[in-house]
Amino acid sequence: MRRFKQYTVIEYIDYLKTTDINRDINQIHLHHTWKPTKEDYYNASNKEDIILGMWSYHTVELGWSDIGQHISLAPDGRIWDGRDINETPASIKGHNTGAFAIEMIGNFDIGHEKLEGKQLEALIELLIALFEIFKGSKFLFHREYSKKTCPGTSINKEALLRMVKKNKYPSDISEWAKKGYDFITQSDLSDGSRPKTPVTREEMWVMIQRYHEKYGK
Repeated sequence: MRRFKQYTVIEYIDYLKTTDINRDINQIHLHHTWKPTKEDYYNASNKEDIILGMWSYHTVELGWSDIGQHISLAPDGRIWDGRDINETPASIKGHNTGAFAIEMIGNFDIGHEKLEGKQLEALIELLIALFEIFKGSKFLFHREYSKKTCPGTSINKEALLRMVKKNKYPSDISEWAKKGYDFITQSDLSDGSRPKTPVTREEMWVMIQRYHEKYGK
């Protein structure tokens, strides 16, 4: 039986950073399920059944090899895995090569459910990390290449990207440290977390080693 694993955003980002990705990912696609809804998810006694329902529809009804998306973002901000990261998704027709597909659980068309709270916070945190991991990637809404409203008419792409840019830095970072933050995260010397926490000797050793391997002569 197909099973799915649940992650926090941080756990999933760590998973990506330690996974051998053998295909070029240069697009990030955003979808909403429309159905199942957020309410369906909250009412499910076994949350994995919601993901299994999508998998069954994709494989049995549509005849796909697996669930279409790489991850499903739940209303509680948790991430469910999906299609193998090294497999091309069934995401946007004609634009699947090089894509990473995110499916948000919910119906975000105007007049229905809202993208808010933990789910929105998780999406922003996830996108910040994905733009760092897959540098230079295009960010596409499904509706840009489809007659569908996906990922929902209530979601504005430019407004979402502004939120991503605004929340790029940890909330407790000092303004004068942001340039240094950009350097150490873009250089993979540190993940940029816990900016006000004292550095242990072990952490300093690792950062020095990474700097030497990257810039040492």
